[in-house]
Amino acid sequence: MDETETSTRKSGHSILNCMANSSGVSAPRELILIGGGHTHVLLLRELGKNPLRTVRLTLVSDVKDAPYSGMLPGHISGIYSRAEMQIDLPRLCNFAGARFIHAKVLGLDLARKQVLLPDNVAPVAADLVSINVGGTPSMEDVAGAEPWAIPAKPVPELLRGWQRAVATAPGGMGPFHIVIVGGGAGGVELALAMHSQVGHKAAFTIIHGAPQLLPGHNSGVHRVMSRLLEKRGIATIMNARVVEVVADSVRLDDGRCLPADFTFWVTRIAPPAWLAESGLDTTPDGFVRTGPTLQAINYSWIFAAGDVVAIEGQKLPKSGVFAVRMAKPLENNLRAYLSGNSLRNYKPQRRSLSLIGTADGRAVASYGCLAGRSVLFWHWKTWIDRRFMRQFQNLPVPFSSIP
Repeated sequence: MDETETSTRKSGHSILNCMANSSGVSAPRELILIGGGHTHVLLLRELGKNPLRTVRLTLVSDVKDAPYSGMLPGHISGIYSRAEMQIDLPRLCNFAGARFIHAKVLGLDLARKQVLLPDNVAPVAADLVSINVGGTPSMEDVAGAEPWAIPAKPVPELLRGWQRAVATAPGGMGPFHIVIVGGGAGGVELALAMHSQVGHKAAFTIIHGAPQLLPGHNSGVHRVMSRLLEKRGIATIMNARVVEVVADSVRLDDGRCLPADFTFWVTRIAPPAWLAESGLDTTPDGFVRTGPTLQAINYSWIFAAGDVVAIEGQKLPKSGVFAVRMAKPLENNLRAYLSGNSLRNYKPQRRSLSLIGTADGRAVASYGCLAGRSVLFWHWKTWIDRRFMRQFQNLPVPFSSIP
């Protein structure tokens, strides 16, 4: 944590305590947001426009710049700069009248209602907590994956790995191999984006554990993407799992050994281990179990949203589309909880539009049973992504903010 942030937090506590003691008025209740995911950045923006008057708001995040996942493949393919796809969290907090604490959350003390930070930082007291942290691709069961594979999340780690790959790629055609583990929409879009930059220097292979790429999408999308990957010379291996990663190769469960100068891991995500270790009710794979109001099953003062949540009775894909749509229901329910009013159930959309960039000025649209690829869909995707990011640019300083 930065020294200025630590001192600001301590002085803020002192000021609030003095105000409470001298005036007899209770100090504001503490709402702690853990993580700067898509749901929380939209929540902060709304709270900047319509503040919670009797609440002190704090965001705790281990990064200062939150990447927008929708623009990541475009950044890798050279369309967007890094700055264009990142949200400045301290600046957003300033707009929302919130404290920003740059630190990694280590856990929760549920009995004391505290958010636990590194040893040199005092725990943060909480009356209400909302969790919107991202996961990382699950690699712990694969030998050699953690030291040698490059996970798709956190994004800074992916980008560092990609920069190494670009710098290492030979100047001409040669035995340079990039393996992407995971054939979902994220893995395929990432492969196409990377191929657009170094495809003339490297051989690409996507390894997927199911019989079909892009699970959850319709057969039209499967056909379009399969033809496109074949045309680009990107090999695909289906119904196979990587069981070992070493410096220059990966070994599959059928015994095959494939050359891999760089291995990118884009499989299903795993949530932070501290969630289950804190005593929250979680699924067997560690996601926070909540009711439809987004409240944790066993602690009503804890809310969760985005990829980290497992809502009872709902099976949602881990997608930014759903995380974005949770922002307003989360805001409404936080306000209702604080005011003692009834909370409402979050009702996810039945269908969602997916626009998957193909790194050639086109995108594939996937909606229900409909599929297509065109320049128009790419312009549509670009318009949506840029519109999302404009919400966090040129934010005015609020007229009033909580100390």
